[in-house]
Amino acid sequence: LRAREMQHGSREPFDYLVCHACGCLQIDRIPVDLERLYPEDYYTEQRNLESRRAARASRRIRPAWTACRLRAGVWLRPFAGARYGRFDWFTRTAAGIDTAILDVGCGSGRLLRRLHREGFRNLTGIDPRLSDDAGRTIDGDGPRLLRETLEEHEGRYHLVMSHHSFEHCDDPRQAFGAFARLVEEKGWLLLRVPLADSWAFRHYGRDWVQLDAPRHRHLHTRKSIGHLAREFGFRIDRVVDDSGPFQVWGSELYRRDISLVEARQNPGLHLGRGRRLVARIRSWIPRIAEQGDQACFYLERCSLERGPLESSAGERLT
Repeated sequence: LRAREMQHGSREPFDYLVCHACGCLQIDRIPVDLERLYPEDYYTEQRNLESRRAARASRRIRPAWTACRLRAGVWLRPFAGARYGRFDWFTRTAAGIDTAILDVGCGSGRLLRRLHREGFRNLTGIDPRLSDDAGRTIDGDGPRLLRETLEEHEGRYHLVMSHHSFEHCDDPRQAFGAFARLVEEKGWLLLRVPLADSWAFRHYGRDWVQLDAPRHRHLHTRKSIGHLAREFGFRIDRVVDDSGPFQVWGSELYRRDISLVEARQNPGLHLGRGRRLVARIRSWIPRIAEQGDQACFYLERCSLERGPLESSAGERLT
């Protein structure tokens, strides 16, 4: 498969290979000068820090409120369905406000700062492209942000989150080995990734917006994630399709040879309300059929002494 760099509009071609065993896409050759394709504001843009007054108010009020919401979320889960907001990440993984949480590929730390405002206290983020001032906190309070790679980081966590950073790894097996080292036994890996076994990829091919050549080195499938999970001692507890209309309107732009940067410069022409509404409607069917172009995997770390790992989700996926 020959794809083009279309996010920034260079249209430089890159070749991808398709695995016949699991359907995973892999870039043929990782460019030597790949860093030039990561602009300074690529998902690590520094956001304005909250005020001191807001930080103090959060420390006083939010922890108790968040603890109540987490307890209520566990109680309400049988009545609320599979998806009822971001708190499902923590209720399903039994994470509390004092739980050790690691965010891999945290960017500017925006998510961790939001969680800190909600009352979570033991937060760490790592990103090799972290800016010099991204780790600044108010009065020394806030999440710990480190400029490190996944393989370099040391520690043990109950919950390790990877929100659309796993596809940027050069070696998925090496990355999963690092996940297994960082997640404590009975802990959890929350893995959110784009999926190549999706309607969007089958329909748009090289114009699939989440292919994002060449920054996405591997585009996984449910089957390839199942293979990695079993090999490194994880049990797939649940897979939740969290795709949206971006899989349609972004891919339609690429099919019309319009980059995201060009579309942002002229949003009224290329991203009007009508086209976005149509994209939202068209994205419902793949999502309902669990054929959306991204998903959230809940993986529980199990003891390797238990032998081969099996799960109802893993059996269905493979």
